Amino acid sequence: MASDIWTADINRRDFLRGGAALGLGGTALWLAACGSGTATTATTPTLKYPKAQIDGDLDYFNWAQYLSPDVITGFEKQYGVKVNQTNFDNMQSMMAKLNAGIPYDLTFPTMDFVDQLVKANALLPIDHTQLANWGEIPAYFNNPWYDPHAYYSVPYAIWTTGIAWRTDKVPDSFAGSWNDLWTLAPKYSGKMFLLDDFQEVIGMSLLRQHHDVNSGKRNELDSAASEVLKIKPNIRQFVSNEIPGLLDGTAWISHAWSGDVYQVVSQAADPTIYKYETAQEGVPTGNDTFVIPKNAKHPGTALKFIDWMLAPQNATTNVNYFGYPQVTTTGIAAYQKLIAQYPFLNLTLDQALHGLREIVPTGSKLQLWNTEWTKIKAG
Repeated sequence: MASDIWTADINRRDFLRGGAALGLGGTALWLAACGSGTATTATTPTLKYPKAQIDGDLDYFNWAQYLSPDVITGFEKQYGVKVNQTNFDNMQSMMAKLNAGIPYDLTFPTMDFVDQLVKANALLPIDHTQLANWGEIPAYFNNPWYDPHAYYSVPYAIWTTGIAWRTDKVPDSFAGSWNDLWTLAPKYSGKMFLLDDFQEVIGMSLLRQHHDVNSGKRNELDSAASEVLKIKPNIRQFVSNEIPGLLDGTAWISHAWSGDVYQVVSQAADPTIYKYETAQEGVPTGNDTFVIPKNAKHPGTALKFIDWMLAPQNATTNVNYFGYPQVTTTGIAAYQKLIAQYPFLNLTLDQALHGLREIVPTGSKLQLWNTEWTKIKAG
């Protein structure tokens, strides 16, 4: 895929569940205790950049199996440091740890959370001139919507959200629609998973009914939740990691992220039995990022690690491991080569241009979404 398509408006998912927005408020509080800095404004802020130099071991906070162990080991050997890895299950738990003041050097929020963290003055700035491999980043990300001028973040990986299934268990035809989940639910009761993510679940139900994926209308949200509740008796589990279920046969049909589907086919004894579709009613897309929390103890090492990850050889190794397009020229090219035999995992120009940006609900709108999610999980 040519890198120039990524100058389009790239979109987002998020893993906010319930109290994550409160976690952001708490983050602002612990930042006050850690010392204030210059917040992003309409004018160019005065920034004090950390220097890209080894200043200790790296404590990083990421999804499990979301970064190549070989790339991490290579960094440790190159710079004589230890990379201490801690994993989170969703954005809520990530924000809770930040709120608690745990001093991670590097973490990987979705882009909507970058927007919130920047506004909360929760991040250290990143000097692009100290990143030898910044030129690998597609032009769009020099000034993304969630971080004007990319003062505080570097893009990491992109994805789509859709439906995955095992053809050895589910011979039925799929129509490329979110309605496929509802149509097949009675027949495959107990063999279906949904993502444990309130925006992904309510969002896809809104899209199925041809509503705005970011609706703040109570009647539309009520209807979306009610529709999910109709199939909930057929849902075996809400999951943040759908890979094991698809591999071991616990899940025959699953709400899924595209990169996780690649993880499935790359690990499966017979990868040909797996398929994945995006929905004609709307395709959520988005990207994760690298950011350095404001209370990081080793920001210099974090900057060196970011630059290490952007290097072409390391980006290729990483893509081949985790199955998502890393947002560098080399990373995108490596992904296209990787999924050549799985065209259903392709990220197209149309998806990049028209994929949906799910805006994080706030205030009274967040209360509505939380109420509907509580109905779904408790129902």
